[in-house]
Amino acid sequence: MTKENSIKQPEKKETLARKQKERIRRVRSLRSRLPELPPQWWVGIGEILGLTILFLVNFLLLFHFFGHEDKYNAFSAPVIPVLATLIEKWVPFASGVRIWLLVLFLFFPPSFYFLVREIAGRKLTAFIASFLAILPIGIFLRIRVDLGLLSEDGAHMAALTFIPLVCIFLLRFLKRGNFWAGLLSALGTVLVALTSPICFVVLGVFMGVITFSEMLLGGARLKFSRFLVVLILAVGFSAFWYHPKFIILTLQSSQGQLVKKALANLLPVSFFLVPLLGVFGFLLFENRPQLQPIFVAFFLTIGFGLFSLGAGVTYPVPSRFLPAFGISLAFLLGVLSAGLFDFLRRSPKPKRFRISSSARKVMAWGLISLIFSLITIIIIFSLRNFWELEQTQVLGFTTEQKVGIWEIKEKTTLIENIFGYTITGLTAIGAAILKVKFGL
Repeated sequence: MTKENSIKQPEKKETLARKQKERIRRVRSLRSRLPELPPQWWVGIGEILGLTILFLVNFLLLFHFFGHEDKYNAFSAPVIPVLATLIEKWVPFASGVRIWLLVLFLFFPPSFYFLVREIAGRKLTAFIASFLAILPIGIFLRIRVDLGLLSEDGAHMAALTFIPLVCIFLLRFLKRGNFWAGLLSALGTVLVALTSPICFVVLGVFMGVITFSEMLLGGARLKFSRFLVVLILAVGFSAFWYHPKFIILTLQSSQGQLVKKALANLLPVSFFLVPLLGVFGFLLFENRPQLQPIFVAFFLTIGFGLFSLGAGVTYPVPSRFLPAFGISLAFLLGVLSAGLFDFLRRSPKPKRFRISSSARKVMAWGLISLIFSLITIIIIFSLRNFWELEQTQVLGFTTEQKVGIWEIKEKTTLIENIFGYTITGLTAIGAAILKVKFGL
C-alpha cells in the first residue's frame, strides 16, 4: 500500500518542474501576441527613428535661440566668418553667425552618435551617450550654449561637431589603412583648425587617445605611423593659413594664452601622471578589443578633466575645456550603462542570487527605461530655465585680449603667405604620390 501511494504521489521536484514549464508556456503565449521586431528593424528603421528623435529634441532645445544676432564672438579662424559672409546678402552678418553656429550645434548629436557607435559597436551605448550630451544642464548642452552663443567661444563649440567625424575616419585609417579615410581625416583636422585653433587641441586629445587604444590592440608601429601620416598631411594642408608667423600671433591671442596656461599648469603633474596612465592602460587593455570603449571614454574624461583644472574651472571664467569634459563624461556614462544592461541580461553571476532569466531581462530593460525617463524629466524641468539664458547675464569671458581673425592676418606679410600656400601645394602633391606609388 505504501509503495503504491509513493508511486502515485508526484515528487516535489516534478511538481516544481511542471509549474515552471506551465509558467514558461504562458509567458511564450503572451509574447507571441506582441508584434515581433526582428534584428533588421533595429539596424534600419529603429536607428533612423532614434536619430530623428535625437535631432528633434536637440532642435526643440535650441529653437529659442534662433532669430537673434550674435553679440559676443570674435573669430581667430576663418570658417564661421566666411560662412556668415556667404549669406550676408539675405541676412546681416551678425545674424548669419548665429545661424551657422546653431546649425552646427544641431548636427553635433548625430555626429557624436556615430563616433560612439563606431568605437563601442553598440547603438544602445551611442543613444544613451548622445541624449546625455544634449541635457540642458551643467557641463552638457548648457555650457556649450553659454560659451558658444552667449560668450565669445562660438567657433570652438561649433567645431566640436566636426571632431567625431574626423575621429571616425582616423579609426578606419588606423585599422585598415584606407587612403581615402586617412585623407578625409587629415582634411577634417584642417577644417577643425580653420574653425577654431583651441578646438584643434581638443581634437588632438581625441586623436591621441584613440590612436593609443588602437596601438594596444596590436600593430602598434604601423598604426602610429599612420597617425603620423594624418598629422603631417593636416599640418601641410593647413599651412596656407597656419604658417609660422600666423601661429606665433595666434599663440599670443586669448585662445593661445589659455592653451599655454593649461599646459603650464599640467606640466608638473604630467611627468608623474602620463607614465602612470600609460602603464595602467597597457596592463589592463592590451589585446582586449572588447574593453576599447571603456578605455577611450575613461581616458578622454580624465584628460579633459585635467585640462579643465589646468585652465581654471572657476566662474565667472568657465574653462573652455569643460564642454569636451562633458562630452567625454556622457560617453563614459553611456558605456557604463550599456555594460550594466549586459550584466543584468547575460552575466551568469546574478544566478547566484537565484534570479530567473526572465526577471533579469525585465530588470535590464527597466534600467534602460529608467535612464531615458530621467533624461526626459531633466529636459522637461530644466527647459524653461535653459531658454531664459538669452535674457539673463550669462557667465562669460573677459575681453582683455580679444583678437579677431583679420587683425592677426593683417600682421602677416605677402612672402609669409606665399610660403604657406607653397607648403600646402607640396603637401597635395605628396599625398597624390603616396596614393599612386605606395597604394595607401
